Amino acid sequence: MENIEQPSCDVSNHQREFRLTLLNTKKSAMTGAILLVLPFLFLSGVVLKHYMRIDFGILTSVYEWIGMIDEEYGDNSILNWIIRISLTIGPLVAIALNLLAVTHARIEKASRGLVLSFKMKWLNWLVILICSGVFAIFFLYFVVENG
Repeated sequence: MENIEQPSCDVSNHQREFRLTLLNTKKSAMTGAILLVLPFLFLSGVVLKHYMRIDFGILTSVYEWIGMIDEEYGDNSILNWIIRISLTIGPLVAIALNLLAVTHARIEKASRGLVLSFKMKWLNWLVILICSGVFAIFFLYFVVENG
C-alpha cells in the first residue's frame, strides 16, 4: 500500500472553472426531427401535388388535409392557427434547441469571463441546416405573398 500514489488534484484550478452543457444532443436532435415532420410533409406535398401533379400517398395527404381544413374552417379556426404556428415556429424551436445542445458555456473565475464553444455534433448541425432551409422557404413565401 505504500507504493500507491494518490492522484494529485489541484483544487484551486478546479474551483476557477465552471462548465455547463445546455441541452442533451441526442434528445434535442430527436425533438428537432419530430418538429420537422409536419413542415417537411407539407412542403413535399406542395411540390409533388401542386407543381409536379403527382399524388404520392402520405407526402401529399398532409398537404390535402391542411388545404381541406383551411377551406372548411377558414382563418377563424383554432386548428388552422395551430397548424400555421407549427409549420413556421416548429423549425425555429428546433433550431434553438439544437443550437443550445451544441453550445457549451464555460465560466472562468480567474479571468471573470464567459467562454462559449460549439461542439461538432453532425446530427444536430444537420437538423439545424434542414430546419433553417425549411424556415427560409416559409419566410420567403410569407414575404413574397404579403409584400
